[in-house]
Amino acid sequence: MKDPTSLFPTENSSGDAEKELLVKQRSVSSSEDGTTYDIATTTRSACIVAVSTGAILALLCFVTGIYIFATNGKTLVAPWSISSAGQEALVLAVNAVLTLCIDGMMLVHSVSLRWALYRDGRLEYNTNIRLFTSLKSSGPNKWYINALALFCLVLSYGSSSILLLDNQEIDTNVEWSEVVSGQTRLAVNATALVALALGLAGQAAIAVWCLTLSSSKLIVPTWSSNPLNTTLAAMQNAKLTHRPGRCMLSVHQRHEPSNQAVYPAAKQGNILQAQRGTVQYILTLLWTLAIFAIAWPIAVAAVSMRIGNASAYGQAATKEPSVSCWRFGFDWNEDSSACFRNYVTLSLSPSANTHNPNAGTFSYGAQAVLCLLLVCAIQAGQTIALHCAELLVNLSRDEATWRKAYSNNSETTKKRETAAAAAAPGGAQLRTNPFSANVSSWESIVLFIAKAVMHWIIGRSVLPSIGLEDNGESYYSPYQNGLQFDMVYSRLIIFAVLAILLAVFATYLALQKTRGCQPATFGHLQTLADLVDDWETDHNGRLWWGDKTLCGEADSDGQTRHAGTSCDRALLSPIYAGAAYSGMNT
Repeated sequence: MKDPTSLFPTENSSGDAEKELLVKQRSVSSSEDGTTYDIATTTRSACIVAVSTGAILALLCFVTGIYIFATNGKTLVAPWSISSAGQEALVLAVNAVLTLCIDGMMLVHSVSLRWALYRDGRLEYNTNIRLFTSLKSSGPNKWYINALALFCLVLSYGSSSILLLDNQEIDTNVEWSEVVSGQTRLAVNATALVALALGLAGQAAIAVWCLTLSSSKLIVPTWSSNPLNTTLAAMQNAKLTHRPGRCMLSVHQRHEPSNQAVYPAAKQGNILQAQRGTVQYILTLLWTLAIFAIAWPIAVAAVSMRIGNASAYGQAATKEPSVSCWRFGFDWNEDSSACFRNYVTLSLSPSANTHNPNAGTFSYGAQAVLCLLLVCAIQAGQTIALHCAELLVNLSRDEATWRKAYSNNSETTKKRETAAAAAAPGGAQLRTNPFSANVSSWESIVLFIAKAVMHWIIGRSVLPSIGLEDNGESYYSPYQNGLQFDMVYSRLIIFAVLAILLAVFATYLALQKTRGCQPATFGHLQTLADLVDDWETDHNGRLWWGDKTLCGEADSDGQTRHAGTSCDRALLSPIYAGAAYSGMNT
């Protein structure tokens, strides 16, 4: 049988000898080659900035809310006027800033969980589903603290949706010309401000707790989220070791025995196959959210049609009633005309909904609390779904980090360092900045946009407002302040489309199979430790993976080869798909 090494360009004998010597020198453990993992103090400093920002925002919201309570005790709101376009832009900006702040604070919680799992001997993957993984041995990661963190997360996004209320009560302090010229009469919701303050403060407190406990390097060896760096840190802290003979075994083959001949696969397994149980639950949750999101505007449109037709019949009492005048439309703004009505109103007082004074009424303060609880209940489902989708995004990003290591370079040179090799693109970075890693990851960008936009659109689809309603009690003062929601089906359709796209996006990540012979890891630390046999990096902090079989090392039949890593791209050859790999005994 033809020797597979003959398929690659050959060098002269002196070049072969030099390559063999270099490979042998570099095929050593990380502790021997002197490579140390990145503690990532910059990431820790960025987390401290995020936590400080969250705490400051919480304080500002709390002080502002208390001030409005003190000065507007009757309505619990402060009047404000802004253009309609400005209102939409402001709410979207609030959601974007809130997402950035929360993600920064909760990165601290994620790092704490990672190394708490490591100390317990339960750390398998670089990425874990944070709020649904608990440990008894770590205070910030106990189940009830996770439940508190989830409650604060939902409270933050829920309260941000009702920070601004439409003011339907006639306000003599606002000129009518402002309303006519496109200005919207709004009210700043003090209850929502205080709730947002509590949500941010709760998450900041948990993050500070994690930071306090992680002051020792023994508790958190590194703040980096790079899977290669995490693997190296775990190895140098003596709880993870390299196992020879597994140079071509992926995470999907992690239970296979070592030192067996394995042929490279042309296509790798997917995330669903690596973490079947967890990923199945996540996909079920996301598609369930999509189904409810589809049913919601359909139900609102059906009720709008019924109300619109009934209203049209009442307005045309002198004419023969038509079968139906209501028409479906996609108008962004609310339309109260009978034949084009596109919203349904839900009051938070039973008597206002039924127009029955005997149905009972809630006080305005009780309605303010109910308003917050209702929005939080609506936001909870998608908040949990987005948090779960984050696991798939991070697993995909971890895999992308590892796959940059494959060197498919068929050109070999006599010299180990050349200008072309030094400037060559690719290579897996051992040290990465978390901000640049997120910006360069299309999956992370999509998830960030989904978080900001979906929370924004659901807040703009269920519009809270303050107005006057019949209190059913007093003849001389028959009206009191009340809160209500207008659910606009045209906006809910947009939310449904986004929910479907989110489910499709997550399904794509879960089922995507990467092409190529490089074994998939998805951030599985033991698999990475087995595949990387040389942790030394070049001057740019990069390492590569590929065929590094030495001359004369293959079996007599020329089939058994070895793959591994090197800081020198020129020392590696492309993987030969027709040969078996079993690993080098060192």
